[in-house]
Amino acid sequence: MGTIDIEFKKYEENPDMNRKEIEFVLSFEGSIPSRKEILDEISACYGSEPGLVFLEKLRPVRKQMKANGRARIYDDAASLKKFEK
Repeated sequence: MGTIDIEFKKYEENPDMNRKEIEFVLSFEGSIPSRKEILDEISACYGSEPGLVFLEKLRPVRKQMKANGRARIYDDAASLKKFEK
């Protein structure tokens, strides 16, 4: 696993859906990190369990070691199951 750096660009709480919605820029060395590595990093930053983080979008930036992404962090497993298919 290479170095992963996440810069959070947007953070919103959505109490109606029991989640936090975030947008971020991921910087990395070498190949793009695995989905698991990204979820682990986001959950560590927000003090959440990796299983409660849903990675909505991840788009690599052409010719750069960066990717733009969106994720949702749920308060509980029931909410994640209800809103994510």
